[in-house]
Amino acid sequence: MKYYFRILILFTLISSSLFSNDEIASKELYLEYNSFPQRVFTGQKFDIELKALILKDTNSYDKIVTTFTRENNIEILTQDIVWIKNKSSEYTTTVSYKVYNDDFILPKITLALSKDEEIIDFISIESPQIQYEKIAVNQKLFSKIIAKNLEIFTVKTKQYNNNILHTTINLKATNGNLEDFILNAYGEDQGIDSLSDMYPIQNLYYYVMIPRHTKQIKFTYYNTDSKDFVTMTIPIILDEELVSTQTELNPYNSSILIYKQVLSGVLLLVFILLFAFKRTNIYLIFITIFIVILAYLFIPNKKILLKENIKVYILPTNNSTVFKSLESKQIVEIVNENEEFIKVLFNNQSIGWIKKNDI
Repeated sequence: MKYYFRILILFTLISSSLFSNDEIASKELYLEYNSFPQRVFTGQKFDIELKALILKDTNSYDKIVTTFTRENNIEILTQDIVWIKNKSSEYTTTVSYKVYNDDFILPKITLALSKDEEIIDFISIESPQIQYEKIAVNQKLFSKIIAKNLEIFTVKTKQYNNNILHTTINLKATNGNLEDFILNAYGEDQGIDSLSDMYPIQNLYYYVMIPRHTKQIKFTYYNTDSKDFVTMTIPIILDEELVSTQTELNPYNSSILIYKQVLSGVLLLVFILLFAFKRTNIYLIFITIFIVILAYLFIPNKKILLKENIKVYILPTNNSTVFKSLESKQIVEIVNENEEFIKVLFNNQSIGWIKKNDI
């Protein structure tokens, strides 16, 4: 339906210009820019506010229609224009744009009133002149973000391999362009994990692969309120979650094992009671099975002595990260094993893999 009105308004404007030498101006409609920025930058999102004065009787129309024409190198972010009535005849609305380069043209805006899908009156307004400026030219730390506000919520850094760290940054921006975010100083292996865009609020999860020796990540963004560049610094703190979460894989200490032990014990008790009341030999078979299961579940892990300088890996692969090398001899429990590696449990409840050949 909105495309129908746009075509209808365009046709009306063309017809009016063809059959009249004088500029047509409504005497009951007035439209003006209430606010707009004086200058904008590449990739910036910005708002303009329009004010309309509608002197017609409200019963004479049933819809206010807004159309845009002649825009260039600019994106109209506001899809549905909603006019808010402030006074008896005064209405305002906000339109959001994103500019791409210096030869952008703001669209010409037309406001029309319709009754039963017929245009009864309209008025157009030309675009204001807004200066364009390139920003942060050749500044390597500039993240391309232009925002009213930018916050860093969470940062998680995990070891990817022996030389590379994987860092995930959670950012929140107001009136910003987080879809353009980039860390130019940190290589090409980076990108967007997810982006929630409920303009003017955006929430971004961004990953970047950085060298292991990196101590901090620095970048800048342009703050439209302070009209200045703001430097953001993120300290890199290695999260050992990848190692510590493997503790739950220990079948001797995990909550899953406890559930198995409790369930097996309960079932054993049930079959003992059934045998006591019914004296049926079939229950003796189940009692024997669950006694064996419980005995297996309560067998402690085998322990071995590891010599010093043995490397402990996160995963049982040759390319896995070495997260520590033993400084002294340690007694550990064997949790699991495959052809080349043994999973071991340390006294501090951390889990790791060692090569069988190193024992």
